[in-house]
Amino acid sequence: MKNKVLLLVLTVFLFAFYEISAFASAADYKIITDMDDHKIEVPVNPKRIACMHGVSSDRIVMLGKGNCLVLMMKPSPWAYRLYPEIRNIQTVEPPFTGNVERMLKLKVDLVLYSPFPGEAEKYQAAGIKTACGFSAQKRPRTVDEFMDNFKRQVMFFGNLLGPEAKTRADRYCRYFDKKINRILSVTSKISKKDRPTVYYGGRSGNLLYSQGKASFMHWLTEVSGGNFLPQAHDNNYTEVNMERVLSWNPDIILISGWGNTAESIKSNPNWASMRAVKNGKLYFIPHGVFAWDFASGESVLLAIYMAKIFHPDLFKDWDMIGEMKTFYSQVYGKTITDKDAKRMLKCLPPA
Repeated sequence: MKNKVLLLVLTVFLFAFYEISAFASAADYKIITDMDDHKIEVPVNPKRIACMHGVSSDRIVMLGKGNCLVLMMKPSPWAYRLYPEIRNIQTVEPPFTGNVERMLKLKVDLVLYSPFPGEAEKYQAAGIKTACGFSAQKRPRTVDEFMDNFKRQVMFFGNLLGPEAKTRADRYCRYFDKKINRILSVTSKISKKDRPTVYYGGRSGNLLYSQGKASFMHWLTEVSGGNFLPQAHDNNYTEVNMERVLSWNPDIILISGWGNTAESIKSNPNWASMRAVKNGKLYFIPHGVFAWDFASGESVLLAIYMAKIFHPDLFKDWDMIGEMKTFYSQVYGKTITDKDAKRMLKCLPPA
């Protein structure tokens, strides 16, 4: 009889332990929908994140969770200045595809990736949780879709990273709506013929490497009141040829401020012959925490910057320096000076 009682007690104890363990294990994870529209299981509070996509690390830092990163693209000098907690994080070099053995050594609990063939599968095979932070195959096809998709991505990271990050994401989206709608209240009334033609290039130092139709730069140019010429190519990233750019002869040329110089353009006879260069309408896109032209959290500032370039008379009262100081303070919770803002706009590092 005594043995039967002991057996019963042991059985009840083991059953209870199994139930508690199962509940605890389930409670460590949550189900969310990523940017590739997959329902995925991720840690409730990921603490060791690897980012194989630059915008993913930008969003994580922006939402105050930079201390959760263990592997990322090399940050900008401004990112190190404003977010010193990321100074000792290991970095990856192009191509941005993950080394599984390295991730296991770093005890990564979540990988943010772009959906290249086989990319997610190799992490999953190693038992590492994954989430898609951006999918070029699901690019928005209208301005309204662009705005919704951009905010959806910010909220995806807010939901991924926990309540504090979600509060920051909500705040960001309110700011984004307010500023973009203010721009659209003016530019939506401008006819196509009254919009300047705009060429954008300069990715990785290649002036002919651009973004195409339904890309980030396409839609932000449309929002800001320009006609985006490289939309003739239906790719997220695209390479055009010199003859095509010469035939476009754009009114305005925008060049990525990451790895390009005015001298390299003005000294090239092909570029120097274009209307934009002759008329002093060659501009370099700023970069701060991240490159503004690659869907950075600072993209809302880029929309204002471009609107002032495209239609200076219509946006002359919008103080760019003041807006930058407000943005970094209210949205990022960081203080920058007038001097800092001016250096960012000139693509210069912190003094």
